Amino acid sequence: MIEGWRHVVAVAGALGSGLMAGFFLAFSTITMSGLRAVAPAEGLRVMQAINRSPNSSPALLVTLLGTGVVSVAAAAMSVGRLDEASSGYLVSGAALYLVGTLGLTIVFHVPRNLAIEPGTLVLEAADRVIPRSPASSSGFAGQPRAAIAAS
Repeated sequence: MIEGWRHVVAVAGALGSGLMAGFFLAFSTITMSGLRAVAPAEGLRVMQAINRSPNSSPALLVTLLGTGVVSVAAAAMSVGRLDEASSGYLVSGAALYLVGTLGLTIVFHVPRNLAIEPGTLVLEAADRVIPRSPASSSGFAGQPRAAIAAS
């Protein structure tokens, strides 16, 4: 059983992970559906505006990065107690969040978001370069469409 500070850290990590999962689900289903419904050049401009908004959203940054800090704390508090089943779960959960959420965001999504910043694309050519079919927007957060236009 998890007691004391480890319990507090475990609950905080679970809440933060759940909030981030909800954010990613909403973004992937609602926002990306909306972007597919508009012309590619317009969608690209909207995606550029969306990419700037997380930097001005303290709630998102605190949840994303704070859950990362909590994950490191959970792993650090549990590494010496791996004989307990709960410790294995805490270390595994922390690793999954750090690699699957923070790592993927930093290594995969941020570079693609930077690639579609103004000045890196010719927006007028976006309608010719980016196909309109929904299949062309496959992948995480539809980034491959923008990557095609950037190349």
